[in-house]
Amino acid sequence: MAAGFLILGRDLYMTTGDASKQSLAQDPNSLAGKILRLKLDGSIPADNPLPGNAYWTLGHRNPQGIVAHDNKVYISEHGPTSDDEINIVEKGRNYGWPNVEGYCDKTGEDGFCKEHNVKEPIKTWTPTIAPCGMDYYTSDRIPQWKNSLLLVALKNQRLYQMKLNSARDGILTTNEYFVTKYGRLRDICIAPDGAVYIASSNGSNDKIIQIDRQ
Repeated sequence: MAAGFLILGRDLYMTTGDASKQSLAQDPNSLAGKILRLKLDGSIPADNPLPGNAYWTLGHRNPQGIVAHDNKVYISEHGPTSDDEINIVEKGRNYGWPNVEGYCDKTGEDGFCKEHNVKEPIKTWTPTIAPCGMDYYTSDRIPQWKNSLLLVALKNQRLYQMKLNSARDGILTTNEYFVTKYGRLRDICIAPDGAVYIASSNGSNDKIIQIDRQ
């Protein structure tokens, strides 16, 4: 099932989970456990990794948030009972699941990572936080959030601000806001004027909350 989508130029990127059969995430002929790339008319771009195939990357468990900035695509991804991830999406790369959880640091993972050119995450969480919607903040309206990924979480019920390095390929610091204040947080959106909106997901009395300063 598609969990998120992104329009970048004339392309549509969609995230899909691995459904109930984990091995499908490593099968390029399955739509499960992938980032898919299509043209806006539904056709498959000629420069996808495999001719006539919608897959852009594989080896994902359950990507949720997806956002692009400065020609980089970032995703937030649910792990199983450990290793929720933030990943940078690169054409044709393998992200390891189900053979690798998080970094290539567990027994038996190193060989798979080398053989399949696995791209490691730039951040993980254990215990899991259930990361969900994510956006990239460029405004001066909240100066301390500029050049950061903003992520909301369901299980941990907070907003994470992840300050990126100058190359935007690593996280320097992580700060947490609104801890359990609004309950489970499902999605986040940044308006053109720099205001931030977050949506709760508690099943009742849910809210959209505007944040315009810290």
